[in-house]
Amino acid sequence: MSSTPPPIETTQPTTTAPTSTQPRINEVKLISHSSLFYWWPVWLLAFFMAIWTFFENNRLAVVPPNCTVVLEAAGEYKLKFPGRSTRSLDDAARVATSDEPAFPTRISETPWLGALFVIGLIITILITNVPLRGLWSFLMIIMIIVVALTISLLGAWDEIFKQLGNLHIYINMAGYLFIGTAVFIMWALATLIFDRRSYIIFTPGQIRYCEHIGDSVHAYSTVGVSMEKQRDDLFRHYILGFGSGDLIVRVGAGADRREIRLPNVLFIGWRLKYVEDMLRQVATTNTQ
Repeated sequence: MSSTPPPIETTQPTTTAPTSTQPRINEVKLISHSSLFYWWPVWLLAFFMAIWTFFENNRLAVVPPNCTVVLEAAGEYKLKFPGRSTRSLDDAARVATSDEPAFPTRISETPWLGALFVIGLIITILITNVPLRGLWSFLMIIMIIVVALTISLLGAWDEIFKQLGNLHIYINMAGYLFIGTAVFIMWALATLIFDRRSYIIFTPGQIRYCEHIGDSVHAYSTVGVSMEKQRDDLFRHYILGFGSGDLIVRVGAGADRREIRLPNVLFIGWRLKYVEDMLRQVATTNTQ
């Protein structure tokens, strides 16, 4: 008897498409801001000084140069000014019998309050107009901190102003509020409205760029695109800009190659990472 061998079963290997756990990025928008964005310490400091002055609740009296102060036996002070008076004193005399304050203008008696605000304003102007990148910005920060701490520890601010001819800087509450409100309105309009009209959008395979308000949107291919993040300015980009930075994007090829500059892009570090991941995904898809 002959027996036939049983048939041999063959199985084809099954292939499964690799799954990617990385989410696909479809769009990244980078907005270029003006230098006015870095002026937020000015309005913040002005509002802080105004609140300080309000709660300190000291008042401003304008007196003539020949005015003298006499301490009476009862512990009261009296002003004596032979000759002319001032509008401040005349107004105080008119409301002496009413419930109105004699001197309504609020001002702080702290001599360094106005000086601190003016120094902050000058430093902000310097930072936003003079780029200090790399080691220079670090040395500038160290120098300012050392000088300020030395003067504060020695308690020499009053003496410095006295040596400068008693030129103490006093700003009343209305002055702080006016400066703070004006700068805040300009800062808010620029940061939240006007700056958002200058942007670049990265999408898979395409770059859309709008240079300024009213300009048409230009489209470029992501093929051959290169990006360069300029060296950071420690003052502007980290202390005032919360991790902002300046970006250069080069698009096109040959004679049509164009360089796009985007200053003051917020959170540029992780945003660039998203752009690089998206371009890498596009390149991987095209090679498959």
